[in-house]
Amino acid sequence: MHAISTLLAVSKLSGRLQPAGEYGEQLRAMLPRNCPTEVTAAIREHKPELLALLGREFVALRSDALNETVFFAADDQVRAELLSAGADESCIYTRDELRELVKQHRRAPLTVDELLRLHRAKRTFNGRIAHTPMNENEPSETRQKNENT
Repeated sequence: MHAISTLLAVSKLSGRLQPAGEYGEQLRAMLPRNCPTEVTAAIREHKPELLALLGREFVALRSDALNETVFFAADDQVRAELLSAGADESCIYTRDELRELVKQHRRAPLTVDELLRLHRAKRTFNGRIAHTPMNENEPSETRQKNENT
């Protein structure tokens, strides 16, 4: 079990992990009484990684549409830390990627099928969602004006 799968297992049990101690060097685990021993062992094993993750800006949520857990990371550094903790690369979306999805959704609402295709393409090609100007030859002011309309 990786640090990420440990964090998700705790969440699935409706438990919580939070840094404790004067400098956040301790880990407080609030777990149900019937918590599997594999989960408590994984918490002990991955304590340093879990403490590091809990200090980072990200959100993990289960998507029914995608049928998996996705992570929304503040930036590329948090993305890299999620990767090293065991998160699936195709399931991590940075703030910039989300910003582009929201822009697209404002222009023309995305359907669940389109989101699924986009997510599959991200996985298949190990890709990222990036900003692409409408026309590379347009001056940046014109591109920005077009994007705002």
